Amino acid sequence: MAACGNPPVREVAAVSTLSNDLRVQRVGWVALAGLFLLSSLPALQALSTPWMAAEGGGAPGELWGRTTPLFVHLLLSLLLAAAVGRLRWCLWLLAPSALLGPAEAFYLHHFGLPSGAHVYGVIAETDLAEASAWIGAGWLVVVASGLSLLAWVTWAACKVLRANLLWRHRSRYWVLAGGVLLLTAQAAVLQQDADFDARMEKDERGAASYIRFELSPRGEGVLGLLESLYPWGLPQRFHRYLQHRHAMAEHLAQASKHDFAVRAVPDAHASNRQVHVLVIGETGRLDRWGIFGSTRDTTPHLARREGLLAFSDVVSAASATREAVPLMLTRRPPQSMLAPTPEPSVVTAFKQAGFRTYWLSSQGSAGSHETPVSVLANEADERHYINGADYRGPGAFDAELLPLLEKVLSRPEKKQFIVLHTLGSHLHYAHRYPAEFARFQPSYSAEERPDIWQPAQQEKLRNAYDNSVLYTDFFLDRAIAALDAQGVEATLLYAADHGETLFDGQCGRAGHGFSAVANYRIPMVMWASPSWRAVAAQRWARLSARQTQPFSAMAVFPTLTGMAGFETSAPHAHQDMGAERRQAAPRQVTHFGDFDRDVSTRGCDVGSASQ
Repeated sequence: MAACGNPPVREVAAVSTLSNDLRVQRVGWVALAGLFLLSSLPALQALSTPWMAAEGGGAPGELWGRTTPLFVHLLLSLLLAAAVGRLRWCLWLLAPSALLGPAEAFYLHHFGLPSGAHVYGVIAETDLAEASAWIGAGWLVVVASGLSLLAWVTWAACKVLRANLLWRHRSRYWVLAGGVLLLTAQAAVLQQDADFDARMEKDERGAASYIRFELSPRGEGVLGLLESLYPWGLPQRFHRYLQHRHAMAEHLAQASKHDFAVRAVPDAHASNRQVHVLVIGETGRLDRWGIFGSTRDTTPHLARREGLLAFSDVVSAASATREAVPLMLTRRPPQSMLAPTPEPSVVTAFKQAGFRTYWLSSQGSAGSHETPVSVLANEADERHYINGADYRGPGAFDAELLPLLEKVLSRPEKKQFIVLHTLGSHLHYAHRYPAEFARFQPSYSAEERPDIWQPAQQEKLRNAYDNSVLYTDFFLDRAIAALDAQGVEATLLYAADHGETLFDGQCGRAGHGFSAVANYRIPMVMWASPSWRAVAAQRWARLSARQTQPFSAMAVFPTLTGMAGFETSAPHAHQDMGAERRQAAPRQVTHFGDFDRDVSTRGCDVGSASQ
C-alpha cells in the first residue's frame, strides 16, 4: 500500500526541484533560441536581398552569393557557442544584436545593402525634427515597438542567465575543428573573388594600344564579408565611422588656420542679394545628354531653359568620385594632384567672403568612398543628408533635395552659397529615377541586378542610364525654377564628377574608375538669372563665347568665386572660366598625366561612339 501511496516528503521535494530545474532549462533554451532568431533576421533577409560590391558589379563584381551571409553567420555562432561552453557568456553579443536585429533587417530590406558608416553619418547629421519627419505619423508605433522589443530581450536575457545553459558534450570539439576548416575554405574562396579585377586581362593582344589601369580598389575578401555581416561586422563598421569623424575633425583643425585673403574681382558689383548654387553631378556622360548631341531627347527641359550655357569640352580630373570632387572643390597643383593639403575647399572661401554656406546631399555621408568628400562638406555652416543609403542601394531621389533648397532660399540671408551633391546616374541606374521616367526600353528595373561585365546587357544598361539623365534634366530644371522665382542675382553651375563607360571600344565593360575617354568627358551647364546677367553682362558674354573651349573641372573653384564677385589671393592652376584674360592650362588627370596628350589617344574606347 505504501508503494502505491504518496511518496515521502523528501522524495516529493527532490522531484519538485528537478521539475523546476527542467522548466528553467526549457525556458532558457526557448529564450536563447528567440534571441538567436532575432539576431539572425538580417542574415535571413540577405537570402532575398543580395547586395552589390563596390562600384556596382554583377559577376564578377558580386562579392558573395545569397546564401553565404546566412551560412557564415550560423557557422560563427556555432563556433562562439562551442568556444565558450557556458552559453550565458554569449549574451554580451547576443542580447544587443537581438535588440538591433529587426532594425538591421528592415534597413537591408528597404535599401538593399547592410548598414554601416554611412548610416551612422546620417544619424549624426540628423536632428530630432528631421528624424520625426522621416518616421512620419507612425512614430508612436515605432517607439512602442522598440520598448516592447527591449522588454522582451531583457526578459529573455534574464531567463538565459538563470538557466545557466552549458554545452558539455564532446560535439563542441567536433564543431570547433570542423568550423575552423570551413571558415578557412570560405576565406580562400572569398580571396579569389577579391582579385576579380585581374580578369580584365583576358586578352593581351593590343595591350599597348591603350591604358589598362584600374582605379577601383581590390575587394577585401573575408574582411569585407565580416564587415557586411551582422552582427559580426558592427565593430569594424563603427571603427570606420570613427576614422571618418577623425578625418573630418583633423581637416577642420587644419583648414580653420587657412586664410584665402579674398578680394573683389575687377568686374565685381554691389548686390542687394545674391545666391550661387553648385550642383555636383554623379557619373554624367557627355554624349548621352540631348543638349550635347545625343540622338535621344534626354534633356528636354534644359533645352528650353532661357539663360543656360552648355560647355561641351570639359574634362574631369579623375574618374572616381572620391578623387574627382576634392579636385573640383580645392586648389591642387597639377604636379601633386592627390597630395594631402591642409587648405580647405571653395566652401570656406565663400564663408570668408561673407556667404552663408549649405551642403545638401542625396549621397552617403560616411564611408571609404564618401569621407574624402564629406570632410569638405563639413566646412559648410549647415549640412543635410537625405539618403539613408549610399550609392550601392536604392534610396532618396535627387529631386527630394528640392524642398530643402526652397527652405534655404526662403531665408532672409543676403549672401548664400549652396552645394547640391546628387546621386545622378551612378549605377544601379534604375535606382536613380522614379518609374515614370523609365521612358527608354528595354531597361533594367529597380529589382534587377545590373551586370557591367556582360556586353549582352549593354542595351538595357544604356536605356536605364538615359532614363537617369532624363530625371537629372527634370531635377536641374526644377532647381533653376526655384532660383528664378526668387527674383535675385542668382547662378547655378552643374558639373558631373566623372563620366561613365558603356561597353565602348575595347573596354569590354561598363562603369568608371579606369582609363576611358568617356570616363573623363563630363557635361557642364551654367544658368544665371536675368538680374545677374544684367549686372555681369561682360562676364556673361565671355562665358557665352567660350562654350566650346576646352576646360578642366578644376576650374570650377575660381569660376564660382568669380561669378560671386571675389577671388582668392593665391593663383589657381586653372583660371576662372569667365576671366577677362584667361590662359588655358594643360588638362591633367590623376594617374595618367595629360588628358589631351595621353588619355584621349590611348583610352580603351578611343575611336568608338555610343549609340
